[in-house]
Amino acid sequence: MKWMDTFLLTCSLLLVLTGCWDKKEVEERSYVVAIGMDLPKGIDINEEQAVDVTFQFSNPKLNIKGASPSGESERRDILTLTAPDLVTARNMANSVVTREVSFSHNNVLIISEELAKTESFYRILSTTAKDREVRRETNLIITEGKASEFIMKNKPEMMIRPHRYYRFLIDRATETGLVPESTINRFFAITDADADLFLAMYGSVNENQNESGFQDEDQYIAGQVPIKGENLVQLIGSAIFKEGKMIGKFTGEETRIIRMLDNTSITRDMFSSFPDPLNKKYKIGVRLKKSNKTEVKIKLRKGAPPKIDVKYPVEIKLLSVPSLINYSNNFENQKKLKTALESKMKENAEKLIEKTQKEFKSDPFYWSLYARPLFSSVKEYEEWDWTNKNYPFADIDVTMDIEITGFGKQLKESDIKKVID
Repeated sequence: MKWMDTFLLTCSLLLVLTGCWDKKEVEERSYVVAIGMDLPKGIDINEEQAVDVTFQFSNPKLNIKGASPSGESERRDILTLTAPDLVTARNMANSVVTREVSFSHNNVLIISEELAKTESFYRILSTTAKDREVRRETNLIITEGKASEFIMKNKPEMMIRPHRYYRFLIDRATETGLVPESTINRFFAITDADADLFLAMYGSVNENQNESGFQDEDQYIAGQVPIKGENLVQLIGSAIFKEGKMIGKFTGEETRIIRMLDNTSITRDMFSSFPDPLNKKYKIGVRLKKSNKTEVKIKLRKGAPPKIDVKYPVEIKLLSVPSLINYSNNFENQKKLKTALESKMKENAEKLIEKTQKEFKSDPFYWSLYARPLFSSVKEYEEWDWTNKNYPFADIDVTMDIEITGFGKQLKESDIKKVID
C-alpha cells in the first residue's frame, strides 16, 4: 500500500513539472522593436477592414556577448504589408521572414494621423489588447505623416540598437513633459471611461528643416522644431483623442501645463523660459518642478454647472539671467519676479483651460476623478454627464502656489559695466 501511495504521488508531481519542449532560441525568432500602422492605399477601411502594418526588426547578433558593433551599424530590417489587423499581420510576415515574429520586445506603436482620425481606429487598436505578446505598457506615438516613413527615416546617430533608441527617446521626452504619457493601457482606461480626453505623443519627420520660424522652446509641435541634422524625426506635443478618435493637437507648452495639472501624470525634469520682468528684452531660464499634487476641489451647484477650484503648486529654480539683474540677493527683485511668474503661469493655464472648454468641450486633466465620489451611484454620475453638460460650462478658478527654491550655482551676477569699461 505504501508503494502505491509513492507511485501516485510521483505521477501527480509529473503533472506540475515544466519542460523545454516549446523553447525557442534567440536565433529562431525575429524580434519586432517598432510597429507602424497606416491607412492602406486604395481601400476604404469603413467598407473593408484593412491596415498597412510596418515592422522594424532587431538584429539579435548585436545582443550576443562578445559581438562588437564597431565599424558597422545595425542592419535595419523593415517590412510593410497590408493585413486585416496587427495580429494577423504577424503571421503574414512569416511569408517573407524566416524566423518566428515576436512582439515580446516591442514597446512602441506608431500610428499615422490619417488613420487616427478615422472612425475605425478604435476598432483596429482594440485587436491589440487580445494578443498576449502585445504589452499594455506599449507606447503610442501619433505621427504627422505615414508611420512607415517615420520608421524608415529614423536614423539615430548615437544608438545602434533601435529597441534601446525608442525606449530612451520616449523616456526622456516624457521626463521633460514635452509629450504625455501615452500607453495602450492608458488609452483604453480613459477612452472606455468616456469622460476625459486622451493625449498621445505626437511625432513627425521634419522635411523642411529650420523653416518654421523661431518660437519659445516649448511652443512647437512635432515637425516645427528648427533643428538641423541627419535624423529628421521629432517628438514634441500631443495628439488629442475624444471617444477613440483624434480631434486635434496640443503644443509642447500646452502638454506641459496639462501634465502639471493632472495628478495621474508625473513630470520630473522641465526647463522653460519666461520674460525677465525687470528687462523685457531678455528671458530668464528656469527649472520647473511640481512640488505637491495639484489640489482640485469640485463644488456641485443645483441647476448650474459646478465650481472648480484648482491650486497649482510649482517649485522654480532660476538657472540663467542674461539681463544680469540681481535676483539672488535683492529681495525686492525676488518679489517682483515671483509675482510676474505667478501671473504668467496663471494666464497660460487659464487660456488652456478655456481652450479645452470651448474648442474640445472635454477635460484632458482627468478631473472627472474628483467629481465621481460626489455621487452615490454610477448611474447618477452618468446622468449628470461630466463631459457634455458640466465641464464645458464649469466655473474654474486657478490659484498659483509658486516657491523659488534656488538661483543656480553662481549666486552673484557679473557686473556688465565693469566688463565693458
